[in-house]
Amino acid sequence: MISSELLTDLLAPFGEGPIEPMARARLQALMDAVPVALVEFRLQHGRLMLLAANAAARRMPGLGAVRNPGADAAEVFDLLADTPLLEQLMGVVRVGVPLDCRQVAREPGRLLLAWDLSARRVTSDCIVVTVRDATEAETLRASLAAAERALEDSRRELREQTEVFHTMESMARTGHWRRIEDPGETVLLWSPGLCEIAGFERQEWLDPAHAVSGILPEDRKAFDAASHAGGSTDVEYRWRRPDGQIRWMRSRVSRALAREGVRSVMGVVQDVTEEHRAAEQLREQLLFIRRIASRIPGFIYEYRSRPGQPVSVQYISDAVREFMGVEPSEVTADHGVLLRRVLPEDLPHVQRSAMASVRKLVPWQCEYRVRMPDGSVRWHMTNAIPHREADGAVVSHGFTMDITDRKRAEHEIERLAFFDALTGLPNRRLLLDRLQRAVAACQRTRNLGALLFIDLDNFKDLNDTLGHDMGDQLLAQVAARLVGSVREADTVARFGGDEFVVMLEALAPELAGAATQAEVVAEKLLASLNQPFELDGGQHYSTPSIGITLFGDERLSVDELLKRADLAMYQAKAAGRNTQRFFDPDMQAAVNARSNLEADLRQGLARGELLVHYQPVVNHHALYLGAEALVRWRHPQRGMISPADFIPLAEQTGLILPLGRFVLHAACAQLHKWGQHAETSHLSVSVNVSARQFRQPGFVSEVLQALRDHQVPPEKLKLELTESLLLGDIEDTISRMAQLKSEGVGFSLDDFGTGYSSLSYLKRLPLDQVKIDQGFVRDVLADPNDAAIVRTILALARSMDLDVVAEGVETTGQLAFLRLHGCEGFQGYLFGRPAPAEDIDAILRPVA
Repeated sequence: MISSELLTDLLAPFGEGPIEPMARARLQALMDAVPVALVEFRLQHGRLMLLAANAAARRMPGLGAVRNPGADAAEVFDLLADTPLLEQLMGVVRVGVPLDCRQVAREPGRLLLAWDLSARRVTSDCIVVTVRDATEAETLRASLAAAERALEDSRRELREQTEVFHTMESMARTGHWRRIEDPGETVLLWSPGLCEIAGFERQEWLDPAHAVSGILPEDRKAFDAASHAGGSTDVEYRWRRPDGQIRWMRSRVSRALAREGVRSVMGVVQDVTEEHRAAEQLREQLLFIRRIASRIPGFIYEYRSRPGQPVSVQYISDAVREFMGVEPSEVTADHGVLLRRVLPEDLPHVQRSAMASVRKLVPWQCEYRVRMPDGSVRWHMTNAIPHREADGAVVSHGFTMDITDRKRAEHEIERLAFFDALTGLPNRRLLLDRLQRAVAACQRTRNLGALLFIDLDNFKDLNDTLGHDMGDQLLAQVAARLVGSVREADTVARFGGDEFVVMLEALAPELAGAATQAEVVAEKLLASLNQPFELDGGQHYSTPSIGITLFGDERLSVDELLKRADLAMYQAKAAGRNTQRFFDPDMQAAVNARSNLEADLRQGLARGELLVHYQPVVNHHALYLGAEALVRWRHPQRGMISPADFIPLAEQTGLILPLGRFVLHAACAQLHKWGQHAETSHLSVSVNVSARQFRQPGFVSEVLQALRDHQVPPEKLKLELTESLLLGDIEDTISRMAQLKSEGVGFSLDDFGTGYSSLSYLKRLPLDQVKIDQGFVRDVLADPNDAAIVRTILALARSMDLDVVAEGVETTGQLAFLRLHGCEGFQGYLFGRPAPAEDIDAILRPVA
């Protein structure tokens, strides 16, 4: 009987009040009329207890306890007691989430039940479960799975059959066809192999009538019956070739399901003429093969294997002597001599595949390497066809050939797949792979990279006017110049047409530094490609437009990076071509500002805007010993520009060389002027020399020539070097210093203590003086560490008999500390700022 809770819930829409017995009976009858099994449970003391069930439930097999109100749900669903069903039903009554599932119970070889269950909560502690018999659907599903397995077995058998005797004189010649049918037309496609065995000229598209024209009339009926049969079908028939030959063919047709109105039918055809003759010709063929074995590029063998017994080689051709370096008699006595020729890393694969072929009776094909008696390594490929004999043994006939040349060709093909044939550069495919790796590396190393997209301006005009041959010559020369302008670790790729991409890795970790590095490379590329190209004896000028984008600071796809570089390249073209542009507008603005500053500096050198100021160097009595020459730049529009802005720029661009010559000659000219007056004739001048300037081949002669030109005693000139010189060729540095020292020129080591100098090198340098960096002097009274460093430098200088000048002295307290610890030379704002030479003259030679 249906429970009062369920009955109340069902009659709730019809109003409140007691449920009439008549209504109860009607509703019970109505529920019993429902063909779906309905079972109601109530949660009592943590268990689901049966309240009621309709007639369909009482009739349903497997619900035996459903006739017993108060029975536990585990008794009602006793066949599903080992499943999570009871826990799921408890979840429905407690949480209220509906349950829909299929429950299946089996025993070996038999399906016990298959139910589709739905559970819904009807009151706070009651649920109703509907049970539908799904036996038929489950049986169909199992049948379908079994049919699929059977179909897969058939397909596997087909694959095995089509490989029979493939290596023996092409005895198993095969081909395939495909017919595509839609309501509009039918297309029949033949493979080249099928055309060959049918005797037709190679043609992909074939007329359906022509495709069956060679079948003998007496075989046509069997062929048509097989063609119209459902599923995969094998049929053998005779085929008359256009040259009159009659061949036996085996055809297998497989139909695919129609999809979107298109039906596809595929088939495999094998020329089995020789197979039909195999029974009576097998021995004759083997003898024939043995006769010609010595004339073919490989050796033929026959080996016999039986479970529990060693493999024995029944026959092997004499060619094994050439191909493996062993005698045939050795192999027939012990086939292990062949295995010992196989490289150890390849031997397990050879043995496993050979055993699998024998066990499954499938053709064996294996590629492996062998070491020859002379130590060389060759690639071999072996093929064998196994068959089982009447005594249970498996006999395999095989053929082994040398495929070393083919392997080399494959390697070359693979290389060509990743490199451009014209330029030899990595192609687009390899670039994308390297770029993907570079982006990932940037995430690990925190360094940045750059992508430079290069397009040749007006390349199409060259192709149109001079021809593609000239264009190819230009592209090859451009590629060579690009490679010669970047580091070996960078990637230069041909992206396509006249587009090239340069990928720079391991740049500075900050954007500004990386942008500067990328810009320097771009300018180098521009300068290189602006040089004339030699095309068939004539000169041709080509300019590039370069787009730059940085990567590594944010996660971007490879495609997005290429788009950014491409957009920047088009900005460069819009700016007049033969230039570079950054994708980032702010970065481009900084690059433009730097470029403008470089241009102004070049013009400033030519227009005489650069000045030399002198900062006094005094002794412990505040008497002038000399001065340091410091370059200054008075820009006509921007006023005085800080050396911190233009000196690094001059270093990067090479302008430091003309700038250094200007300062050297200005200092020598000033020394000559001071030498004309007794009050200033004792003064010396220190000139800063950059590492790049010092390493110029003609630097020594340039300094001596400047002294001669201005008639200055060499001992009045002191060259200030930085410790960065010690990072280069120390022997060359010492040699140059010794040449100048022998002429009387003095040397001072600037910013001592801040670089990388080694005491072993320092003692070898012909120095006269060291200068204490102002960074140590600034906090000498406040920082014990700086004070200790200054005292150490002073002690070291005394031990090496070197003069010391302290830079950046600004207070009397600093001066007192330095004098207390033995320093006798000083330079800083306390004694004077850098100023024109006239200001020093005014102090030392006051006007009467």
